[in-house]
Amino acid sequence: MIKRLIFIFVLLIIFYVFFVQVQVVVTRKHRAQHTTGKSSEKPVHKVYSFAFTKYTPEGQKEIEIEGDSADILSNDVKLMNVMAKAYAEEKPVTVTADRGDYAKKENKIHLEQNVVATTEDGTRLMTDSLDMHPAEHIVETEANAKVRKDNINVEGLGARADTRLKKVKFKKNVTVVVQNPDDKKAGPTTITCDGPLVVDYEKNIAHFKDNVVAQDSRGKLTADTMDVYYNRVSRHVSKIVAAGNVVIENPDGNKTYSDSVIYLADEGRIILGGDTEALYFGGDGPKDFSKGVL
Repeated sequence: MIKRLIFIFVLLIIFYVFFVQVQVVVTRKHRAQHTTGKSSEKPVHKVYSFAFTKYTPEGQKEIEIEGDSADILSNDVKLMNVMAKAYAEEKPVTVTADRGDYAKKENKIHLEQNVVATTEDGTRLMTDSLDMHPAEHIVETEANAKVRKDNINVEGLGARADTRLKKVKFKKNVTVVVQNPDDKKAGPTTITCDGPLVVDYEKNIAHFKDNVVAQDSRGKLTADTMDVYYNRVSRHVSKIVAAGNVVIENPDGNKTYSDSVIYLADEGRIILGGDTEALYFGGDGPKDFSKGVL
């Protein structure tokens, strides 16, 4: 009887051990399947901080670029929250954007969305798309671009500039607004043209072409081409040289026609050149004055 009880007890122990082992195996398999299912449904993406600096053969900095990237080892690095510095004569232009692409082999940067380029002297270029060519020291865009410096705002469709933004060329549909810092009642001077427009910020001169119109509270001047000189000290337009089908119209409607004109703003003097004609609206109607009267 005792032997039979011992035999039954041993069988129970063996059965219990077997049951526990089966439960362990089943539990591990279930957990493995559950983990595998999660990984396939939600793959893990890691975002890395990307930083790169390129030097010229002479050992000078050419480009610095930083941003967030999911693939920093690719030749074409896709970036978010981009900050790039392009160097020319050891003075960089700093460009920020929401996103961009950096082609390592070609050494080219394409930036998009809220692109802002700023120089050390405070010149700012703003656009929605910008291509940077660090080796050539060039930035350019086909999109609408704005440049602000001192009290001058320039806007046009398409722009190309050196990386220091010392010289900027706008391709077409240009508008320039020069604010008058001393006399706000007089209002700004607005100059438009079909383009192109080249602004040389180092020499303080702007070259306008095709259907140029300059207008302020004193009147309007139209011409085929126009060079506008800017005084950095007074922050005023100091001189205008216009040529080709020049028309000057004052607020009273009086007009002068000439081949060219030089307007000396500081002296308040106008010098007409070539064939000149004036149309004056007096009390008895318009009067036509021949060349040599003005």
